[in-house]
Parts: sequence; structure tokens; C-alpha cells
Amino acid sequence: MQPVEGKRIAALIGDGFEDSELTETRRALEEAGCIVSIVGIDDKSKQRIRGKRGLDDGGTIRAEELVADVTAEDFDALLIPGGASPDHIRTDKEVQRLVREFDLLKKPMFVIGHGPQVLISANVVRGRQLTGSTSIADDIRNAGGLYRDQSVVIDGNWVSSRNPDDVPQFNRSMLEKLAVAQPVAPASPA
Repeated sequence: MQPVEGKRIAALIGDGFEDSELTETRRALEEAGCIVSIVGIDDKSKQRIRGKRGLDDGGTIRAEELVADVTAEDFDALLIPGGASPDHIRTDKEVQRLVREFDLLKKPMFVIGHGPQVLISANVVRGRQLTGSTSIADDIRNAGGLYRDQSVVIDGNWVSSRNPDDVPQFNRSMLEKLAVAQPVAPASPA
């Protein structure tokens, strides 16, 4: 497996994200040498984004970048944790644009729990195999996706998972996918 050090990951979140689906995946990515950037949807997210449980340590998190200011070209992969966050951000046109860019470029997209709701709203699910929270299985099917009730499903550039219990296997699968993905070219000096 190739090293993943230095790969840039956009973690796209809004209020109500499932804490462990962000904190544990972020920790695994950063321990492997990845750079994880929190991407929010509005100026308010630069002040505070609340997890579903207030983050496992009781705190909040701030967006480092806004979705309107980034493109898929800026990152090697996209992470969308679940919880209530996907339902809050899924209708945002910039969120949909970013997801479609990642999909068009065939860059890795990692979704867990309710994260596939964002893929559904971006209209990229048709014909793809994925998993997610069992409560959105019908939504995935209705969008033309092929729902699989498995801890991790890999379909091309996508890695999907069901819930916090699956995070250890999800983390391994993300790192394996990153190891074979082509890195983003370094930005040229301004």
C-alpha cells in the first residue's frame, strides 16, 4: 500500500453531524499523515459547528474553509459524516456542486451513516452500490442506488459505511482507497 501522507481531505459538515463519524475518522486520517480540512456551508460555520452530541469531548468545531470557496481540485478526497448534518446541508447548491465535481473527477468520496443523503441530493447515486444508515435505505433505492446492508461498501471511488459501529472498518477502507488514489498536484506559487 502506498503512503497517504500529505493527502488533503475535505470533511464537509453542518450542525448535527454524528460526532464519532467525524472525530474517529479524522483521527485515523491525520494519524496516517493526511491533512483534514473542515468545510462548512456558511459564515456561521466559521464560528461554530455543533456535533449531534456536542462532540465527544463536549466541544464544538469550526470550519476552516467554506464550500463556496473550494473545488474538488483542491483536495484528494471528500468525507461526509452522518448524523443530522447531511439533511441540513444537502440542499445547498454549492454542496451539490462540490459533490458532483468529486464524482466527475473520480476522486474518493467517503460517506457514513446519513452521509449518502448528500449524494442523493447531488443526483449522483443512480446505478451505484452503497450503504448507509438503514433508515435511508429506501431513499437510496428511490434515487436509483443499490443499497447494501454491509459494514462497508466500495464502488469505484466511493467508500460507504452504515454507522459508528462500523467506523474501524470504514477507516481501514478509506486509507486503502487513498493509498491507490492519485494525489492532488501541488499548487503553483502565486
